[in-house]
Amino acid sequence: MNILHCLAQLPTRTGSGIYYRNLIHQFSRQTDWKQAGLYGLNSNHTVDWPELFQTYPVYFETDELPFPIAGMSDVMPYRSTIYHEMSPPMIEQWQSGFRQQLLQAKRLFKPDVIICHHLWLLCALVREVFPQTYLIGVSHGTDIRQAKQNPRLWREHVGSLETLDLVLSLSQADRPALEEIYQIPPERIEVFGGAYDPAVFYPGDSQMRPGRPIRLIYAGKITDAKGTFELVEAYALARRSIPELELHLVGRVSGDAKTRIKQLSGDDPTIHLFDVETQTQLAGHLRQSVLFVFPSYYEGLGLIALEALASGLHLVSNRLPGLAELLGEDLASHPIIRWVELPELIDLDRIVAESRRDYVDRLAEALLGQIRRIRTGCDKQTFPFEQIRRHSWQALSSRLIRRIEMTKE
Repeated sequence: MNILHCLAQLPTRTGSGIYYRNLIHQFSRQTDWKQAGLYGLNSNHTVDWPELFQTYPVYFETDELPFPIAGMSDVMPYRSTIYHEMSPPMIEQWQSGFRQQLLQAKRLFKPDVIICHHLWLLCALVREVFPQTYLIGVSHGTDIRQAKQNPRLWREHVGSLETLDLVLSLSQADRPALEEIYQIPPERIEVFGGAYDPAVFYPGDSQMRPGRPIRLIYAGKITDAKGTFELVEAYALARRSIPELELHLVGRVSGDAKTRIKQLSGDDPTIHLFDVETQTQLAGHLRQSVLFVFPSYYEGLGLIALEALASGLHLVSNRLPGLAELLGEDLASHPIIRWVELPELIDLDRIVAESRRDYVDRLAEALLGQIRRIRTGCDKQTFPFEQIRRHSWQALSSRLIRRIEMTKE
């Protein structure tokens, strides 16, 4: 069987890029299928992919596509273009670049099944080029957000995707929007959630010791939508009670974001900024920490929180429906996780100014509560690693492989 994987972004460094790569890796381990990949690359990006029989990269920052990759989020961990800022000529260039590579794949690779990430412009284009091929769309939640925030783009270049043969949803909460916005028949939507790689994310020796800082960590985009600046304020409050804290912020940081972090923290020297290129580097940072903080206001899933738990960290997180559903009731209610109720929001991911002070106070109290719990060591022998391991990429991919095999029976 020939499987074509499609992603309009860089095949790494974001949740969808990691999902894309792990499906390919697990398919190569668990099947004898031939696989090909279509994806976007900026001028400074290269990938080496021996698991793929053929590759169809679309190069940005070139004469044909003279702008960076268009990102499903307005802020990406690499140079990117914002969809709603693209002019009609840019959209035409984008569509032309991807259409050419899709036609090449149709002529040379002849896929039996196509897996396309994000129900957005590329998915509509894939169905146009491959009207009869079995097409699986993977919704990562950001496609729903894009459709709501950019109705003109959705209307003109996406519209109904009711002809998709199967849609993988991250959570039950996304089902109504997929049915309403993209007109997906409910019987074609299946909740698959997300997963982590146990070969990369595993526990280390991050125990608290006298004289050693108590390290908190956040990893992701450093933006308002991710709650990063409220975290900095909450951390400053928590340090008044526990001065030996240290906060690592892992992600691409703009000059403006650095300035805001300095202002909000009083240029606190215990806040350290890092960027990482690979999951392996990220995992190393996690294993050197004891508490992961996830103040994001909107996530399809929030796989980084699962990866942190797999690395042996306690968690403080906003109560995100997709993440709670992914973890399952038993794990989500375990005391290694402390949930913070979301503040009042505008447009899914912008905090209402009047809610900010109360939210920062509640987040600071949650940080202090988890740190006190970690100090007791009461979870060392009962940390729920067995429950966490049920969410591996191997398990998720096996389910999808069985689902694809059913289409050919």
